[in-house]
Amino acid sequence: MPVVTPLLNTPVDLRVSADAPLDFSHPELPQTGAICIGLSFDWRHQTALHDFALKNTLPDEHARAARFSRPEDSLRNLLGRTLLRRVAVHYGGMDPVQVIRSNTWGKPELAGCSVGCNVSHAGSQVWVALSRYQRVGIDIEMANAPQEFHDIAAGFHPDEVAALRRLPDGKLATMRCWSRKEAVSKATGMGVSLPLRAYAVDCDTKPSGWLRLAPPKSVREDWTTVDLPVGKEYFGALAVEGRCDQVTVLRLKVS
Repeated sequence: MPVVTPLLNTPVDLRVSADAPLDFSHPELPQTGAICIGLSFDWRHQTALHDFALKNTLPDEHARAARFSRPEDSLRNLLGRTLLRRVAVHYGGMDPVQVIRSNTWGKPELAGCSVGCNVSHAGSQVWVALSRYQRVGIDIEMANAPQEFHDIAAGFHPDEVAALRRLPDGKLATMRCWSRKEAVSKATGMGVSLPLRAYAVDCDTKPSGWLRLAPPKSVREDWTTVDLPVGKEYFGALAVEGRCDQVTVLRLKVS
């Protein structure tokens, strides 16, 4: 499988307000490129961010977010839908009031959108990825691994299990591997239904080109895979089925 090593552009950092966190200039999306936009916030802005998200999402999304028992999960979900909707409209020409359905495995389906998009959130960060290729996946994970991290790794590809045993920091390596695998599975649109043993990534710190064995039934051979600069307390990964020569990262910080 050809290894694509994209140019990861120097991240652009912007300060935004809690009342208008998506007030920014959209970077250009090259024909063979990808854009990742992340929003990080402090929980003291929770009320203002929630009000903003409600104004920029639809009633069905409000109802979906309300089903979460924890307000933090509800806010992340609403902000994710807000950011996803914004880029799908701006870059993909989607109708602003288009209802966003999810496929059988939970991946958002953006009717009328000409670009591939995906969203992920963890902790106090919400990220979206987009490319002119349709099969795009992004995943953000907390670096602080849960106690049962051994159980997570047990289902990985045998090559990954063996690699994790050799690495000195098993917890961090497991979460790095998990983030990469999630990005790949989300790009396929199959999510958790894609067996973890069916494809393999590198578990070390190599920042790009870490897809070792592509998922079955991949349409293309030239996957683009790269780690994202999401901060010390997180791991982030982008996977695109297609050749991306450059990846642009925009980091929005609520202040």
